[in-house]
Amino acid sequence: MSKQKRPNITPSTTAEFGVLSNARINQAGKYETQFVAPNSNGIALKNKFEKSLTSTKTITSAELLALFTTPVEVIPAPGAGYAILPHKLVIRHGTGTAYAEIAAGEDLVLKYTDASGAEITQTIETTGFLDQTTAQIRMAGALNASLTPVANAAVVLHLLSGNITTGTFDLEVFVEYDIVATDFAG
Repeated sequence: MSKQKRPNITPSTTAEFGVLSNARINQAGKYETQFVAPNSNGIALKNKFEKSLTSTKTITSAELLALFTTPVEVIPAPGAGYAILPHKLVIRHGTGTAYAEIAAGEDLVLKYTDASGAEITQTIETTGFLDQTTAQIRMAGALNASLTPVANAAVVLHLLSGNITTGTFDLEVFVEYDIVATDFAG
């Protein structure tokens, strides 16, 4: 189960930053806020947004062995009119039986929706990472290329080519991200 944390937002004045209502948890278990920002015409624009959210997910060994065929959702879809913008992916594992028979290109990445979705982070090389019996940690940033966010799409962890066949330890996945409106109408 993914865990989400609400950021601490403490504007110095509401005139400078607008008004942020108290957060509430919606029916999907997500934090929801309402932000009212003044524009140059004095008309308030209402857009929901979330910044600097985090999600943690444990990927079991069984899930990892099938990760090419069945990507694992690490952030649920945010709802119609909103998109997830990941900035950082951190993956770590403890000790255990190392994964073997890792082929070239079997690297970890975040994608929108499913295995055929757009890649949204840099890849994490699995050779020298998953094939180690000692605890390891790796980090990948957001893509440095132009990316079109996908509205109302979940974010999944995917193994790029082929399933790994052996190994026993779980992965801990940490993602830092924002949720932004894809419709900027006032």
